Amino acid sequence: MSEAHARSDLLGHGPHAGARPFILFRRPTARTGLVAWLTTVDHKRIGLLYGFFALSFFLLGGVEALIIRTQLIVPNNHLVSAHAYSELFTMHGTTMIFLAVMPLNSAFFNLLIPLQIGARDVAFPRLNAFSLWVFVAGAIILNVGWFLKAGAPAAGWFGYAPLTSKTFTPDLSADFWTVGLQVLGLS
Repeated sequence: MSEAHARSDLLGHGPHAGARPFILFRRPTARTGLVAWLTTVDHKRIGLLYGFFALSFFLLGGVEALIIRTQLIVPNNHLVSAHAYSELFTMHGTTMIFLAVMPLNSAFFNLLIPLQIGARDVAFPRLNAFSLWVFVAGAIILNVGWFLKAGAPAAGWFGYAPLTSKTFTPDLSADFWTVGLQVLGLS
C-alpha cells in the first residue's frame, strides 16, 4: 500500500477506511436538516449560526432594556423590585456586549473574510465550530442563574470587585456569571 493510500485510510477516506479507528476525523457528511447545521464545519454556516445567536441575544438584551426603561417611566414604579432592576441592568450590559456585539463580529468574520480573500475555508474549521459551541455553552452558563434560585448577579455589567464579593452577592449568581464570562472568553 502506498503512503498516499495509507494516509487517506487513516483519515477515513480510502478503501480500508472502515478498518481504521480514525474515522472520526472525517468531515461531517450530512447535507441538509438540523444535523447538518449542528455538525457543520463550513465557515459560511458557522457565520450564519453566529449571526442567529447574536441576533437572538440582541432581542433578549432588548427585552431587558425595555423592562429597565419601563421601570423608569414614572417615579416609584413597582414593575420590578430594586434587586431585580440591578439584575436586569447587569444582564442587559453583559448580554449586549458579550452575547450580541462580539458574536456579531464573529459572524461577519466567519462569513465574509474567507470569501473576500478567496480562501476555500478557514484555517482550522473544526476549531472554528468548537468555538461556536463553546460560545453557546458560555451563554447558557451565563443565563442559567435566571432559571435557578440564584437569579442573576446584581453587580453591574462591569463587575467591580466590591459588588461581586460574597458580602453583596451571597448566592451563586455571581459565580455563574463569572464562569459564563470565562467560558465566553475561551470561545
